[in-house]
This record gives sequence, C-alpha cells and structure tokens, in this order.
Amino acid sequence: MLEIDRAYILVALLLALAGMLLGLYMGIASDNKLLPVHVALMLTGFVTLAIYGCIFRLWPTMKKAPLAPAQFWSATVGELAIVVGAYFFVVNGSVPIVATGSVLAIIAAALLIWLFWNESARSS
Repeated sequence: MLEIDRAYILVALLLALAGMLLGLYMGIASDNKLLPVHVALMLTGFVTLAIYGCIFRLWPTMKKAPLAPAQFWSATVGELAIVVGAYFFVVNGSVPIVATGSVLAIIAAALLIWLFWNESARSS
C-alpha cells in the first residue's frame, strides 16, 4: 500500500463529487432533509481524507509503516459508515451505524498521530 496518499486523495475526490451531486439535488429539490449526509460527505469525507492523503505525501516514510494500511482502512470504512449512518439517522433516527463509523474515525486519527510521531522524523 505504498500509494496510500493517492488512494486517500482518490477516495476524497469521489466523496467530494458525491457531496456536490447531493448538494445539487438538495438545491434543485429545495429539500435540505439530507443536509447531515451532505456535511458528512464533504467535511469528514472529502476534507479529512484529503488532509490524510496530503500528510502521507509530505512524510513518505509513513506509507511504509506496518500500521499504515490499518489506518487507511479504518479511516475509509469509518467515513463511509458515517455517511451511511447519517442517512439512517435522518431517515429514522438510528444511531448505531454513525456511532460505529465515528469510533473507526477516532481510531484512524489516533493511528495517524502514532504514525506521524514515530515515522515522520525519518523523512527529513
């Protein structure tokens, strides 16, 4: 998974496109019911994952760490769970999926901190 930075940016761009399309639909339909899903796509999806990709690009030794794939998958799956969970929260008030996604996102952030602290110094 040495191209983790590119994978992050690709997923972020796909989520940005999905968020823009959802925003366009909401505007055309004059229906803001899915606003939490739009925010999840754009903020936790596009912005967060793009920043993660940039961090891995700036400190390339982080990509080679054994925990890097686990960090990538926990962040990506966590984000997708947050988006799906936000939809179910809007539709029927269900919280478990978004809560699970949030836990995975927190784990991913903690792993990124660990990777940055332990691997970034080797890049210089």
